[in-house]
Amino acid sequence: MMKRLTSLALGAALLVAGCSGGTDEQNTQASKFKTLYDAYRASRQDDVAAPPQLTPALINSLTVPALEVTIENRNATAFLIPFSERRDAGPGLLRTWRSADDVQITLRDGVIAATRGIAYDIGSVDADTAVQAIQRRAPISGDHTLYIKNGENGIDEIPLDCEMRTVGNEDLVIVGRSFPVVHLQENCTGWKGVVAFDYWVDRRDATVWQTRQWSGPDLGYIRTRLLKK
Repeated sequence: MMKRLTSLALGAALLVAGCSGGTDEQNTQASKFKTLYDAYRASRQDDVAAPPQLTPALINSLTVPALEVTIENRNATAFLIPFSERRDAGPGLLRTWRSADDVQITLRDGVIAATRGIAYDIGSVDADTAVQAIQRRAPISGDHTLYIKNGENGIDEIPLDCEMRTVGNEDLVIVGRSFPVVHLQENCTGWKGVVAFDYWVDRRDATVWQTRQWSGPDLGYIRTRLLKK
């Protein structure tokens, strides 16, 4: 099941072409995603070849938002595009990023809120204080609770007691572009020691450009980078 995530770049390309009937512009975007995916796949099959590099020119040419997602313990990297946005009773905006084969990752103002189509999915997350800290660009401590599908048609609740701190102001570079960010970090106890959630938040408008978030005992740490918003 985890191998599906490594193919999300191709899935994203097909989704770009298919969402609105495949216009010339959409097909151009699909081609760019597919070229990147083909190079990535070739590098994994050939130990001599260097991994493909994202370039500023490629990112600038995209006409849709793009998110890079990496599951560290699977060495799996994907490139996704938005599928939907909505608001609920909680703070922040929920944005779902999706592949053509319906693998999904939902972020609430940058905080991972759910995954779909991956083994041991995150069913939901309660992390209102983390979202509020991101919105205010300041540390706010509180609970961070994960509800993880356990593979037996059940849900395991993992409550974490977290302390948020400001690591500091940084200049974050993503594919040749620099962003003034504040680095916020949650250090959480409640699961066999300490786990962490890191957020790099734009100091100007609270855009979450990069994260590293613990996502349960099976998924481990998931990294996200917003390539284009």
